[in-house]
This record gives sequence, structure tokens and C-alpha cells, in this order.
Amino acid sequence: MFNNNRMDENNLYDPVFTPRPHKKHTGLKKVGKAVLGLALVACVSVGSVMGYNALFPAQAAEPSSGTSQTQGQTQASQTVYLPTYSEDAMTAPEIFQKGVPSVVSITTMVQSYGQIGTGSGTGIIMSSDGYILTNNHVVDGAQSIEVTLNDGRSFEGTVVGTDENTDIAVIHIEATDLTAVEFGDSSSLVTGEPVYVIGNPLGTQFAETMTDGIVSAPSREVTIDNYVMNLIQTNAAINPGNSGGPMFNSQGQVVGVVNAKIMQSNANDVEGIGFAIPIETALTVANDLIEYGYVTDRPVLGVSVQSLTTQEALFYRLEPGLVVKEVTPGGPAEQAGVQVDDKIVAFNGVEVESFSELNYEKDKCEPGDTITLTVERNGEEIDLQVVLGSPSN
Repeated sequence: MFNNNRMDENNLYDPVFTPRPHKKHTGLKKVGKAVLGLALVACVSVGSVMGYNALFPAQAAEPSSGTSQTQGQTQASQTVYLPTYSEDAMTAPEIFQKGVPSVVSITTMVQSYGQIGTGSGTGIIMSSDGYILTNNHVVDGAQSIEVTLNDGRSFEGTVVGTDENTDIAVIHIEATDLTAVEFGDSSSLVTGEPVYVIGNPLGTQFAETMTDGIVSAPSREVTIDNYVMNLIQTNAAINPGNSGGPMFNSQGQVVGVVNAKIMQSNANDVEGIGFAIPIETALTVANDLIEYGYVTDRPVLGVSVQSLTTQEALFYRLEPGLVVKEVTPGGPAEQAGVQVDDKIVAFNGVEVESFSELNYEKDKCEPGDTITLTVERNGEEIDLQVVLGSPSN
């Protein structure tokens, strides 16, 4: 194994949400969200919508500063965590020479609106026998995948598995004796620690481009395409085509998988706010995809939903809220009595208005947990007891 499946409930049209402290279900609407523009950073030439909204809470948690303080005692104690990179840091050229043989260029053929186009991204060699780590959005919808190695050789890639929740994918090429990357520990990252990115910004013309920066925040909660993620924030230059590429620490170890950047805020250009998936998250998902084909510990509700805000509902002349459009036959929701056209109001007593909120609450649970799903049917609210399933069943 290397050092979680696309869920049924993802058939929706949904604004993006970043969790804030939740209140118990009262029937009141949530208001006052600040909007930032967040974009995935695969490079696609034709037919790709790359703009995403991310909502940050007004009471966002403070970013980790590398210190921990205990409160509520007579005398507060403080533990200072020292950076792990100080003793044996490599130079940038050394990191490049060590890492670049394990970085690949990924070119995809995609079809959209009747047109054929190409997409490009980056990948990380996980093992000498051809397993490659990248982003889900790099290979999503690809008709074909070409993987080009550092030595110039090209191979056809096949998808082993993908996970939309974490934006992780694993592909495989029929090759041996590849140079596998060395993985590090993203949980030990501290704010201000130097990091380095190698990838293919804007495609193969700029293949093996290296940029550097620092860890701006080791764990930043953002939302991309309806999924809440805890990502490493960095000011290292990240551009379309960098998606799926490695973020290295100063020992030349991969600590993150590059996947997104903020493009603009309130129509103002934004620079130096990029993100990478922590390598612990990426490898946990990748190992499950390789071994099982799905993420093993992710609870399943068994519904497809459509989510419309009040504004969207007015525009489309539809009912606002989170409406069940399909119930998986024999699934947890059907067994609990959920019906098509039910409006989901709350999950375990927490008000939910969008798929992002529903998904966020659901992912706090585990397969086998019994939860209370509150739905509105014919003008009345009903509490249903649902035993969450797992992807395997």
C-alpha cells in the first residue's frame, strides 16, 4: 500500500457552501454568505466550465499558526511546534532533480457540446509498476488519456478509480521500473514553511515548471463543486495544468496534490491563494480506489437530490430547497420511507438547504449509523430514521 465512491446523491444543481457553526433546525433561512471565486486548475481547451463559487463563513475558524494553547486554566500553557524542515532542507534545484522524474504530464481527449477538445494536467508516480495519482477533475469525462513521462515516453492511461468528494483519481499505465515519488507528512506542515510545486501549467509547452512559496495555512476549509475540503493553502504560483501535480516540502517529499486556486473576489483579481489536497487524505483515498474501487468508510444515504436557492427557484419557477429526485431501490433512504419529491429539511436536527450542507452533515457519520432525516411532504414535516449504508452494499 502507498504511504473515500462517487455518491448517488450528487445529481443536483447546487450553490457552493462552506460550513459555519450550525444551529438546530428552526425553519429559518440562513443568510449573509461571502462569495469568492474558486477554480479547479486543470487546463482544458474546449467545452469545460472551470468557474466555481466558494462560500466562506463570517465566523470562519482561525487558521492554524503552529501553536496550541490550553485555555480555562489558572495559567495558560502553550506548546510551540517547530518546523520539521529546518535540519536537512534541500535546495530548490536538489528538490527539482529528486522530484521531477516522478512527475508526469496527462493529456486527455474530451467531448463537450459535440466538440472534441484536449485537456491537460499533471500526475504523480505512486509506484514503480505504473500507478499514478492525480485529480478527479483532470480525468473526469475523458475519452482517452495519454501519460507522458519525464524521459519522453508516452503511455495510454486507464482509470483505476475516482472520488469526486476529495477530487482524487488513480490511473494506471503499463510500464515498469518507474521512479516512484517519496511521500512526506502533510500533518506536520506549519505556516511559513517553504513548499515547491512542479507541474505543467497551461499544458505541455511549459511542462516541468517549478514554482515555490510557503504554506499560507496548513488546513484551510473551502468548498469546491459542492464538496467541503480541508486543503493546504499556499502562495506558490498555480495555474491551469498544475492540477494533480505534487507539492513538495523542503526534503523533496510530496505533501500535497495541487487542485485549485482562487481566481477573483467580488470581481477583483486575486493572486497567491492556491490549494493542495493533503497527502494523507489523497493516499487514503487512492489506496481504497486501488484495492476496492471505491472509498470504504463513506456513508451512503441513497438519494439523488436537486438543490435550488430562493433566487434560483424564482428564476426557474420551481420550489426552493433540497428536493429528492430519485431514491435508490433497496437503499437506506427507500427502506426508511423517503419518497421522490420529498423536501429534505434537516439531517440529525441540523437544518440543510443545499447538497453541500447535507453532504457535510452526512460525512460526519459512518456506515451503519442511524440518523434522523426530516422531510417535508404535502406540507407536513416527517422524521424518518435512516440507517446509513456503505458503498459496498
